[in-house]
Amino acid sequence: MFNLEILRLDDKYLEIKVKGETYTLFSPLVEYLSNDPDVEYVQFDVDHPLQENAYFKLKVRRGTPLEAVKRAVNSILADLEELEKSLFQ
Repeated sequence: MFNLEILRLDDKYLEIKVKGETYTLFSPLVEYLSNDPDVEYVQFDVDHPLQENAYFKLKVRRGTPLEAVKRAVNSILADLEELEKSLFQ
């Protein structure tokens, strides 16, 4: 279980800190967001793997950061569903 803290959120920028998380959540999210043409930049950093504090930053050109995250999450879920179908049919 992790604890999410929004450090900054405005029209074009989102910055969060997540306690109890390292690479599992953010690696795929950053990869999918990097392919979004509306995203100006996205990054995450981990203090130290044993501390399990991750920092996530996202800036968008168009739309809102939360819309971009939602699109990325939906794309990840769709790809996972496709993978599940191909493995278990």
